[in-house]
Amino acid sequence: MGKLPRPNIPLRKLYYRFGRARAYEKFKEEFVSEEKWKETRPLAFAICLLGTMVFAQGPNYTIHPSVIMVTHAIFYGVDYGSATKYYALAPMILADIYRALDKCQNGERFFQGCNLILQWWMMRHLIKTHNPEEPDPLRRSDQLAGHDWWMYHNHCNKTRGIKFCYPRLQGQREENVQWSIKCLRVTKQMVIRAQKVPYLIFAGLRGTRPYALGRVLRQLGKKQEIPQIANMKKFATDHEDERISYVEDIRRT
Repeated sequence: MGKLPRPNIPLRKLYYRFGRARAYEKFKEEFVSEEKWKETRPLAFAICLLGTMVFAQGPNYTIHPSVIMVTHAIFYGVDYGSATKYYALAPMILADIYRALDKCQNGERFFQGCNLILQWWMMRHLIKTHNPEEPDPLRRSDQLAGHDWWMYHNHCNKTRGIKFCYPRLQGQREENVQWSIKCLRVTKQMVIRAQKVPYLIFAGLRGTRPYALGRVLRQLGKKQEIPQIANMKKFATDHEDERISYVEDIRRT
């Protein structure tokens, strides 16, 4: 992998070396042994999956090099002296989704995040209706049109393509969209803020994004209070030269 060009890794390079059952015979000069090649195949598969479906880099099926480090940490953990720690991937995925939404709002056409998770979230949380009303859980399917129903009846499929779907989704306004989940039942304690600031800071693959759960306490089944106002824009950053901006300020939060 060290010989692959930066900054992006072609998916085909990994597939040719690890995806085919007899790939070792063709590329055995690049590996220590066949046992090591077999041991690395699951890691390579996870790199391809995360690099194309979760942390998508672009339409050309290339993989961001940092995905290798993230995948390795998932498989083997991160060593801190004599201790090995494992970290959850969800905050990083969420940070990249927020970053991609910011970019698309500013005119970027490629969604550089996990669009499948975002679509699932939309289908679970949003409904389209011209007359917003309190949903009845017993008759919801008869009264309100869900996101998946709207996509189907507007023929937003492969035959129509993105040129048909994009203007219609872009034309949706606040008065045409309604939350379909009133609140969630939370059975465990949740961390909703840092020690010194009323929000959390998530580090993504390509930048950091603040996350203020205090603004949606009602959806978490809690009493909604007026959230504290704090300037979070400082921590909406993009990594430059693989360095995190304001890293010391983030540590102090």
